[in-house]
Amino acid sequence: MGQSHIHKEQVKIMRPFGLALILLFVGTSILVAGCSSLNNVQSYDQGTRASQVQATLLNQHGDWGITRGCYYTVQYQVFNAGATPAKNVRLGVMLIHINDDAVRDSRDIYIGTLAPGASTTVAVELDGECLKDYNVRAVPVYDV
Repeated sequence: MGQSHIHKEQVKIMRPFGLALILLFVGTSILVAGCSSLNNVQSYDQGTRASQVQATLLNQHGDWGITRGCYYTVQYQVFNAGATPAKNVRLGVMLIHINDDAVRDSRDIYIGTLAPGASTTVAVELDGECLKDYNVRAVPVYDV
């Protein structure tokens, strides 16, 4: 009889612990779901020379980490469609909050010179807040 009494006490202790684990799992699932995608992912060109160097979105996804929170990874192909080399090519990538157009995070990636018809792929990680909606804007800039 003594063993069954101890067993019941262990069940009483484990029940709140199990409930806490379930709540932690559900809460984490909700946070991760908020980081799982980007809304209205758009790629913008800038200036009159935008037709020579173009940025095309290839892939995007959101993820969550314990130490980092929510972050978003986007991958672009940068292409020189012009007849002359594009020098000092840089790709400015911005994570923009949908509601107020505030830039949450940005990166300026140096690519270098792109020969006519050449392309390169760029992957960028941007930090955001969980459960927020964002656009991503990519702006290629270069020298002639």
